[in-house]
Amino acid sequence: MKKKLTLWAALCMMLVCVMSITAFAAGTAAITQCIISGADQITVTATASGVASEDGNLYLFELKPYQNSIAGRVDFCAVAPNAPTVTFTTPLGKNTANSKLCSRFVVAAKAGGAYTAVSQEFYITNPEAGAAHTAINPVPLSIKGITADNTAILVLPELGVQHASYELAIDRFFTPGEGVSFTYNGKPYSFNKKVISEYDMIMQLFASQKVEVTMNIVNYYNPATALTVKPAARVGGYRHYAFNMDEQSGAESIEALMAFLTQRYSNPATGLITNWIIGNEVNNNNPWYFAGNYNVTNFAAEYEKAFRVCYNAIKAQNANARVLTCIDQRWTWEDGTANQYGAKKFIDAFNTDVVSHGNIDWGVAWHPHPVPLTTPKFWNMPSNYKALHLISNDANTRMINPQNMDVFTNYMAQPSFLAPNGQVRYIIISEILFNSQGSDEATQAASFAYAYKLAERNPHIKGFIVHRAVDDLYEKSSDKIACGIYNCDANGMISTPKQMCEVFKYIDTPQSAAYTQFALPIIGASSWAAVGCNP
Repeated sequence: MKKKLTLWAALCMMLVCVMSITAFAAGTAAITQCIISGADQITVTATASGVASEDGNLYLFELKPYQNSIAGRVDFCAVAPNAPTVTFTTPLGKNTANSKLCSRFVVAAKAGGAYTAVSQEFYITNPEAGAAHTAINPVPLSIKGITADNTAILVLPELGVQHASYELAIDRFFTPGEGVSFTYNGKPYSFNKKVISEYDMIMQLFASQKVEVTMNIVNYYNPATALTVKPAARVGGYRHYAFNMDEQSGAESIEALMAFLTQRYSNPATGLITNWIIGNEVNNNNPWYFAGNYNVTNFAAEYEKAFRVCYNAIKAQNANARVLTCIDQRWTWEDGTANQYGAKKFIDAFNTDVVSHGNIDWGVAWHPHPVPLTTPKFWNMPSNYKALHLISNDANTRMINPQNMDVFTNYMAQPSFLAPNGQVRYIIISEILFNSQGSDEATQAASFAYAYKLAERNPHIKGFIVHRAVDDLYEKSSDKIACGIYNCDANGMISTPKQMCEVFKYIDTPQSAAYTQFALPIIGASSWAAVGCNP
């Protein structure tokens, strides 16, 4: 009988525990604000609904980029009485080993002596508070821009270029060799001096040319600099690689590099990077931001970690810097290739994550290339592509090319996608190419003129960056693409200008009509007004 009573008592205790856990799990908290609120203070506000806590308190935990859970932890950073509205304060620890600038925060309650998360994770949303650099961004005279090839960088002023894009590979700064010392959050770093000198020269040139600079931040895999690459992605064969947020050394090194570069290039007189693009065509995990095998939801969550670290590190140095994600022209189209996602799927998942974890002023760098890339006549695709019905004027279009760019900007104008200030996010076409190989220079030039005029009429498109200034030998041989406005010689150096060069030079001037009239019969229009464009 005693054994039966003991067993019954044990069962009752188990039932009580289950009921207690169930009641606890039913309550939730929601972080509504996480801001830098003073010289060195973070304030986190949350609402709590039915959250049970055995000691009557709620706790705030910090998660570093490389931490995924608070399981087993007791090192909370703030505590407050359990109430419908809870406010926590904790030190920011700016420029110290305890910096929380790029961390995320979660509310927890005590149950069974352990701390359990009861809220979503949330990041600081105003990292620009207290930024040392507040330089006003350039105000371009037009949307005209170009990828600034080294072989043609000196010709930008005579072409009237307003926007210049350039690539910056983070792995190169960790290449062994003579370094430039930098202390960040109490830790010493050394960045490759030769690489820094290269970018110093480029940035000084851009400063003298008074162009707005868009820097494409990418990552290559090299065993010697593998700390920048996500561990699961450390295999050869991909173009660009995901930033390493899985390991403390990688996450901290990338944050330090972003802070260093922003400090260095936030002066209009010596070099100012205005737009920072984090990754290239990231909806193509394979091959342009390789992270390993993920579905789009999990991939977006992984990418957000890297984006947030870069965003907060950059904005903490230059308050007016813009930080952008990057997508390509494949809106809903997926051909079954592993780890490639339609841009719409990715941007939906990314936006959901950002809004849930603290909305910030992210922007979009976008590549609405002609389809296919090898054919510049985007208004008249080859018959085999027409048969695929790739282009439509609704949000379910398979592809977005210059014909239907409004689809994307209208999508981004939805209330759920707006920036924290209620405006449409900053959108720039950071890469668009027009091929002359396999067609002719007149068709290339006409295609550019038509696409530019279509973009120019869209108030949400802030830049139109042509890829590229000079034909690239590798692209010509491997991709059958010659998209420069200049030909290249046998050594890949700048050679003769193509017809598109003159059109590009005058497209945003009062002489535009004279230099674009030739395009009308090529595109099959009687006038620019007939296709809804300005002359």
